[in-house]
Amino acid sequence: MTDRMVVVEEEIFDRQEAAKFFKLGTSKFDELYGGCADYQGGKTVTYKKSKLLDRYDQVCESSREVSE
Repeated sequence: MTDRMVVVEEEIFDRQEAAKFFKLGTSKFDELYGGCADYQGGKTVTYKKSKLLDRYDQVCESSREVSE
């Protein structure tokens, strides 16, 4: 996790790129990561890699708690 603490350059994804990054379909991606969207006005929606990775950590922690 410490390798994610320093983000030199923020990567920005659109919905399809972000879903592909996590190897998910877009509907499952929307279910898990829809709250990470940044709305740029109009119909433009982007996702910052740092926000997605923070959410990924939350999802992993909650699934670990359920399995214990």
